[in-house]
Amino acid sequence: MADVIQLLPDSVANQIAAGEVVQRPASVVKELMENAIDAGATKVQVILKNAGKGFIQVIDNGKGMSPRDSRMAFERHATSKISNAQDLFNIRTMGFRGEALASIASVAEVELRTKREEDELGTYLFVADSELKNQENINCSRGTNMLVKNLFYTIPARRKFLKSDTTELRNITTEFLRVALTTPNIAFTLVNNGNEIYNLPASGLRQRIVNAFGKTINTKLLPVNCETGIVTINGFVCIPQHARKTYGEQYFFVNNRFMKHNFFHKAIMEAYAGLISGDMIPSYFLYFTVDPSIIDVNIHPTKTEIKFQDESAIFQIILASVKEALGKFNVTPTIDFDTEDKVDFTVPDSPILPKVPKVSYNPHYNPFNYSTSISKEDSDFEQPSGNSSRPNFEPRHKEQVPANWDVLFAGLEDKTEEIQTEIPEMAEKQEDHEGIISFVQMKGRFIVTPVHSGLMFIDQKRAHERVLYERYLETLSHQQICGQKSLFPETLELSAEDFLLVKEIMDDLAILGFELGEFGKNCYAIYATPSDLSTSRGKEVLISLIEHYKNTEGSIRDKMRERIALSLAKAASLDYNAPLDKQEMSDLFDNLFACRHPNYTADGKTIIHILKNEDVTQWFK
Repeated sequence: MADVIQLLPDSVANQIAAGEVVQRPASVVKELMENAIDAGATKVQVILKNAGKGFIQVIDNGKGMSPRDSRMAFERHATSKISNAQDLFNIRTMGFRGEALASIASVAEVELRTKREEDELGTYLFVADSELKNQENINCSRGTNMLVKNLFYTIPARRKFLKSDTTELRNITTEFLRVALTTPNIAFTLVNNGNEIYNLPASGLRQRIVNAFGKTINTKLLPVNCETGIVTINGFVCIPQHARKTYGEQYFFVNNRFMKHNFFHKAIMEAYAGLISGDMIPSYFLYFTVDPSIIDVNIHPTKTEIKFQDESAIFQIILASVKEALGKFNVTPTIDFDTEDKVDFTVPDSPILPKVPKVSYNPHYNPFNYSTSISKEDSDFEQPSGNSSRPNFEPRHKEQVPANWDVLFAGLEDKTEEIQTEIPEMAEKQEDHEGIISFVQMKGRFIVTPVHSGLMFIDQKRAHERVLYERYLETLSHQQICGQKSLFPETLELSAEDFLLVKEIMDDLAILGFELGEFGKNCYAIYATPSDLSTSRGKEVLISLIEHYKNTEGSIRDKMRERIALSLAKAASLDYNAPLDKQEMSDLFDNLFACRHPNYTADGKTIIHILKNEDVTQWFK
């Protein structure tokens, strides 16, 4: 029998590796930006066409490469970062595996222009399908200019799985920010189809965050500084009011490398316990500095999963440092015992009491004996002489009192008492007779009402969400929701990523009744909102819609009506702790059971639960 095991060609092996390293255009941007940082660049430019589908160009002013190094860089497992296995435990650079350029060149056409400062001429290389097609000397500036064209042209199936340009651009901006936030001392620029998306000059960490996410985040950042023998933690967390319902502004960095770590994220959530609701996610930008020998970054080719030697200890350090930051900056109440430079209020020995004005009145005044309209002259009274303790309030002018005036009030006391005692009985009989259902709001969250089989609990927010969902779905299936124009349009400033997302769903928002227009860089003006929303909530609902769409997988057009209806229903539904009177609870009850599916929300959450009579009976045995 012939031998069946054979050595794969380098081109095939590179394409297999590319399946893990190069998943989409954003992966190419990440790898090339990290190479530029390792090359000592102080300025990095990322230029795209059609969100990377046309080409991806990364230009840096780093140290460049020699002609031999430029050829070797495209070989698999060729790297300048490590030389032996021991170096894997002392990694301080962004890249080290030596697979990125080889993987990119196996699925795309790559043009490289590079030059070192001491060389007179630079080097030009053209590599396609892992083969060197051309190499020559050229005149170019110091640094490296990498151009990647026709991505996945060797794997047509992979190219078909790419999303829309807007979706791919959002993924690129995500990777761009992850790299840009690691090194605020380096200037970064991102341009797509000639439009500048990001222009981040070299700055401090706080200013880099503000430049990346908008100036409104500046006042919401709380600094975190903690230094221990295990780890040093620096960075910022955001105030609880800035928490959102979706991920997007959660960043962990270890030794200036972005990482994902669910265990450490739990420490952040525990630090915010009691300050935010359970479905909200706080924003944070935390940088860990540790000894490279106690971490392992060689777990996955993307190098975003990192193992720590003592994760439990670091968990407690994160928890304590974040809690300290929240308490130190008065997010939680504190008591200040420092009285220095305070105004000194001295208390006198004998209290000074205010003078109480004295008034006189006639306790025997009878309004039916005298006229109630007394002139100023009539208010003069004569004090009789003698030891009589009661003054004489006899006025000078008297008027005749109508006869039999007391007949008008005959029997009034008896009728009043009779009416007061009969009202509760009549109301109780009427309620029992007509079958009026009684409602009670519990904990600002549940509506409780008796039913034939027991006691019904209704989640008021989910119930309102179900009612609105079916109403919006019905409206969207027949016509476009009318928008209500605003006399003074509000402005909505967003991050570049959210700005692109709104541009992607602009047509969907128009169907809902929103009318938006670009108003400067990364800013929209809200000209109209859905007519059934108050104009004051338009901005709030729009932000909720953006958050709901942000991490949605698949095409934005898939099940568009259902997704839009669910998003708007979630954003416009009642909040918990919103007080409801009995009529409002009754209307919500009626509207809920008029729905086709009253038991569950559109995303499968329970709305109704019945506590059965049998269960209550068993409690008391």
